[in-house]
Amino acid sequence: MEDAAWPVDQSAPTPDWYRMCFRNALRRVAVTINRLEPHPWRSVDLSCSDEDLAARFEKRGWDRQLIAFNEMARDSHTADDDQYQAENFFYCDVDFRARSKIRLAVFKVPAPFLDWGYRQLHRPAGSSEALGLQAYRGGADDPAFVRHCATNYLVKNFWHNFTHRVLQGITTDNYHQFRGLAREDSDFEADHVANLLLLRAYGQSVHTTGKSGPATRHAREVIFNRNRCNRVFAERARLRAGDRNAMSVEERWEELEWRFCRRTSNAISTRLLTLGLATPTVRVFLGGARRTSVTSGNRWREGDVIVEIGGCRINTGVKPYLPDDELKGEPMAARRQAMRSASIEREGEIVTVAVNRYRQRLSEDPAFKRGADAALEPLWARLGIPSG
Repeated sequence: MEDAAWPVDQSAPTPDWYRMCFRNALRRVAVTINRLEPHPWRSVDLSCSDEDLAARFEKRGWDRQLIAFNEMARDSHTADDDQYQAENFFYCDVDFRARSKIRLAVFKVPAPFLDWGYRQLHRPAGSSEALGLQAYRGGADDPAFVRHCATNYLVKNFWHNFTHRVLQGITTDNYHQFRGLAREDSDFEADHVANLLLLRAYGQSVHTTGKSGPATRHAREVIFNRNRCNRVFAERARLRAGDRNAMSVEERWEELEWRFCRRTSNAISTRLLTLGLATPTVRVFLGGARRTSVTSGNRWREGDVIVEIGGCRINTGVKPYLPDDELKGEPMAARRQAMRSASIEREGEIVTVAVNRYRQRLSEDPAFKRGADAALEPLWARLGIPSG
């Protein structure tokens, strides 16, 4: 098998090492969901490397017991129609079946998700310290680091699907029944629980009231930083440009707002978990009315960003950043970069305010703190995963 490397040639076939990342991610998920008594996998050290975990699976034949991984080929009659593939053959089919008290992790990946996922793999941004590169002799281009980032991304993707199916009852067959605000709310939960389970899958403990030292916080931050290494969903959105062009201005504005809320919610989620302030829920909403200028046609939101953390509602006093350039056409590259930088800065402001207010509530309200300490137990019970 060839050494792993960041993709350069966008026309190159998907290499076998990337396929193995799917299997290794599924192995890590499967061990995590089978850690209750009396399963032997409860003693597996999940902080081990992906290579060490794979070696244990291969030595003991655990694949047959715990996972079923299959690739789904393209339909030959539509294989050259990327927009059609993006719309109809992109999402993976997952299941977690009970078999003799063992949960079998089943994952069927369509060829578009596999191939585009490889081509959209990229080096995560961050300093050597932020990415934990001191553990890799070759730095960010070390094959082991490339494989780890690819696997890390897939582990979270699996957990997102796990949350939809196991907690929410949303499956490949019925997802179309959950649209609008119901789908948005399901994604808030799935994103946050996937972040929480990503830490558990890599052997990290999950704390609720900030009882974490600097080394532990740094280890969690490294896991989240390495996860930001794939733009496969952005590629799907690009390929579905025809669908987007068919949307009304109002629909595109709603999508713009939703993307901002979802990015901000994820940023709050990872900050809380890094600090050891785990909570069952994180959501972001936009207050105030939508306004449109009669003369220019520009749109904006009057109100502030509202954040919900573990049942605590926080008015951040910060306005959302929602440039409506995309409603008027495709912005130039320089403008897109400026918009992205401004959005990241605004999201950072919201994260800081929300997390600080939540910490203040914990320190000032003993009853709220006691509730926060116990809040995750029902979630662990529903997930069927031990809390520690």
